[in-house]
Amino acid sequence: MSMVRNTVAVLGLAIGSAAMAAPVTVNFTRITSNSSQNVASQFTCVVDLFQAASGGNPEVVSFRFQNAVGIQSSISEVYYDDGPLLGIASLSQQGANFVGGGANPGNLPGGNTIGFNATQIFSADAQGNPSNGLDVASDYLEMRFNLINGTTFQGIVDSLQSGALRIGMHVRAIGQDGNSDGFVNTPPTVVIPLPGAAGMGIAGLMGIAAVRRRRMA
Repeated sequence: MSMVRNTVAVLGLAIGSAAMAAPVTVNFTRITSNSSQNVASQFTCVVDLFQAASGGNPEVVSFRFQNAVGIQSSISEVYYDDGPLLGIASLSQQGANFVGGGANPGNLPGGNTIGFNATQIFSADAQGNPSNGLDVASDYLEMRFNLINGTTFQGIVDSLQSGALRIGMHVRAIGQDGNSDGFVNTPPTVVIPLPGAAGMGIAGLMGIAAVRRRRMA
């Protein structure tokens, strides 16, 4: 019986380790209705641990934004509410021209209706909107932040789940009418990748545990 318990314990540790480092996918909800078309389903932000701490530096978490562009639109400003969990590190992007801090407008359009108060130094603004925002499926904006004051990646995920940390986007040039809307994140979806070898190993452990239970019955 102790061998079965030990096997199950190892299995639990293996699954727990995979979950700890798993990225989360954040989706968005429209909070204004200026456009006749709601394009919220096109937008994603994948939140992931960018690098492990080294040389005394804090760990870095990345927020990678993309627009699937089924309907014409351009993610032009990105906002965070609120910022004590983070310290901005850098921006990485493709097909866009964002700069960090000082987004215009200063707060997420429509954000006042949901109590969204952007931390300006954490915002990002596409220069030359809307053509230099995220308006092509291959475009991306990756914002990287230092995890400070003892914050962990799991702490970021928990804050997104609870609403203590929120992400907003101002999206311009939507559809044929060309209007803009504000969007805010919904609670993220946790993705737990199991590589082939790891999955087979876990399946094998489960099989061993089942056989041992049958023999002891």
